[in-house]
Amino acid sequence: MSTTATDQPAIAGGKPIKSTPYRKEKRYGDEELKELKEAIDQGTLFYAAGKKVHELEKQFAAKHDAKFGVACSSGTAAIHAAVMAAGVSPGDEVIVPPITDMGTILPVMWQGGVPVFVDLDPQHYNMTPAAIEAAITNRTRAIIAVHLAGNACDLKAIKQIADSRNITLIEDCAQAHGTTYDGKPVGSFGQIGCYSFNEFKHIACGDGGLVTTSDEKFAKKIRLSTDKCYDRSPGVADRNATFQANNYRMTELQGAVAIAQLKKLDSIVQRRQSWCGRLTKRLGDLPGLQLPKPIDGGTHSYWFYMMRVDPPKLGATADQFAAAVKAEGVPTSAHYIGKPIYKYPLFLNHSAFDHGDHPFHSVDYGKVKCPTAEAILGTCVVLAVNEAYSDEDLDDTGKAFERVVGHFQGKRS
Repeated sequence: MSTTATDQPAIAGGKPIKSTPYRKEKRYGDEELKELKEAIDQGTLFYAAGKKVHELEKQFAAKHDAKFGVACSSGTAAIHAAVMAAGVSPGDEVIVPPITDMGTILPVMWQGGVPVFVDLDPQHYNMTPAAIEAAITNRTRAIIAVHLAGNACDLKAIKQIADSRNITLIEDCAQAHGTTYDGKPVGSFGQIGCYSFNEFKHIACGDGGLVTTSDEKFAKKIRLSTDKCYDRSPGVADRNATFQANNYRMTELQGAVAIAQLKKLDSIVQRRQSWCGRLTKRLGDLPGLQLPKPIDGGTHSYWFYMMRVDPPKLGATADQFAAAVKAEGVPTSAHYIGKPIYKYPLFLNHSAFDHGDHPFHSVDYGKVKCPTAEAILGTCVVLAVNEAYSDEDLDDTGKAFERVVGHFQGKRS
């Protein structure tokens, strides 16, 4: 592959490929306004007295093969409620991936739990069953399986491990709305599924979250965990708290918007899958790139499109490649979160509190090694994705990647 003088990349003085903005569409509209008006006309915006939050919970749970749904204020709150329901207490260990948002990890620490980071699959970027099994001790209380970027974990194997050890499996589906595994929605394999509705997820209500479960005992504790341990069941007004819990309530306004958004989810995911699937097909023969691949038996809902570069084959590092593609007008960046979470100062310095020890002080996180996770972050390039992207956007994106790869390949010859 070579680059002609008339096809110089933007970083070498050429004209950028992408001369028109990526297509956008209005995210919120008449559907959300209708639900919001109904919420306001109720005369209350408090979830326990209104209808919208309860309706969202019912609809979301049914769509995700769960008996119960509990809405809350964020995806982080959803994880915290799940961790509380699982009984995580000081000194308990919870197995987590090193590439995720801090919203996955902080709830473990708020319970006094100890995050145990395990390595990832080099192709799918999620925790491997072998790494999980090797990390289990007699202190392991839960596993949080994160479906990174919308690609499902190896749920069949992970569930088998968790069930055989009587360990609670929590699925973090914040980036995986609409993802399936073995024909079922992710979030329905573990005892608890957690979702986010923040402004940047597949569907949103500004901020919000939801927890699903088919276990009635878990459902009751999750509800209490989001409302200061107050039982607001119909006909009940019990403020006799039995454990420490947060105020993570969702308002009727958030619930109303989320109901309207939920109706759009299938279309959003289908369009992302179509656009990204066609992009993968177009880029499939380019040397030096490892393109995203759904796990066997699973689907990918593409919260973003993450690939890896092979610097010796490509002739460029992730930074060089991302910068060159971005110069063509295509929204790319390198390294995602930059470094594994166990390398954050919080863990290296044990700085959870201003003073006093947290149970995670027993772990020397400076000695934690997840070589595959570190290699992924060192070589990954992330392309922002939106369901509104057009065929023209797809063609321009493909041309930009082709031009940039051709440029770096040409420099090698």
